[in-house]
Amino acid sequence: MFEELNSKLEQSRQNIGKYQRLGNKLTDYRKQLNELEDKKSNLLTELKKEERDYDNLLKKSLNNLFLEMLGKMEAREQKEYQDVIAVKLKLEETETQLMNLKTSIHQLEEERASLYSCEREYEELYQLKYRQLSESNAEYAKRLQTFEEQLQSIKCNLAEIREAEAAGRAVLSKIELAEEKLDSAHGWGTWDILGGGLISDVMKHSYLDDAQEAVNSIQTLLHHFHTELADIKLDENLSVQINGFTKFADFFFDGLFSDWAVQSKINSSIEDITRLHSSVDRVMDKLNTLRKTAEGDLTRTEEQRKNFIENS
Repeated sequence: MFEELNSKLEQSRQNIGKYQRLGNKLTDYRKQLNELEDKKSNLLTELKKEERDYDNLLKKSLNNLFLEMLGKMEAREQKEYQDVIAVKLKLEETETQLMNLKTSIHQLEEERASLYSCEREYEELYQLKYRQLSESNAEYAKRLQTFEEQLQSIKCNLAEIREAEAAGRAVLSKIELAEEKLDSAHGWGTWDILGGGLISDVMKHSYLDDAQEAVNSIQTLLHHFHTELADIKLDENLSVQINGFTKFADFFFDGLFSDWAVQSKINSSIEDITRLHSSVDRVMDKLNTLRKTAEGDLTRTEEQRKNFIENS
């Protein structure tokens, strides 16, 4: 009797859930956007300072003469130049993140705009079905509506969990790639220390370049993962770890040039990426548990509704 109306109501409820999820994601993305804008502003200020320090060093001719006599000029100039490049790298990464976030926000806004009327459509369908059910059997209508509300809540929660899991898997894939490249760099670095020469040095830096590229991707994916987790209730410890995700690349880039060729720096970077891997794994384990629970709730509630309809 109500098959067509039920179908329209179900689609309308799904649209409302999606509309709400998109709104939550937009809120999180806009918050991240504001933080990145502040970060970019601070980095621009820092870059001007580092460039000024570098220029001042080159202009102080008398001081340069003394430094050259002491054999320290080249090392100091190299250090000042490395500081400039390190800040530029952070600034470029921040600008990339800003561009990615703005693109994501635009896409979400367009998608959400297409669902603008979903709540009004649902209300109209709901009132139509309510009137029809009330005319047929008021108790039946009340019980069925309860089932539908429970199912909608479970489905929305399950969709959010699955989206978060997909985002987490993408992060893990890039983390594993970064680990692989850093391990290779570690091996070539060991050979370099033992006298491997030019080949080992070139191979080491080639793998470090690959690792840096993977870290750039990880940072973008962590922002997405953070957003997907925004509406899912996790325990307090995991929430703290999640808030730290978006800071990962900053720690990774610090000291990138001054100590990068040193084996101890490669080792510490491996430790950093390993800790991140463990943190993401813990969140994924929690999501897996939540998903299985939600899937069980969905199956059980659907069976209860089916039995009610069949036996009514």
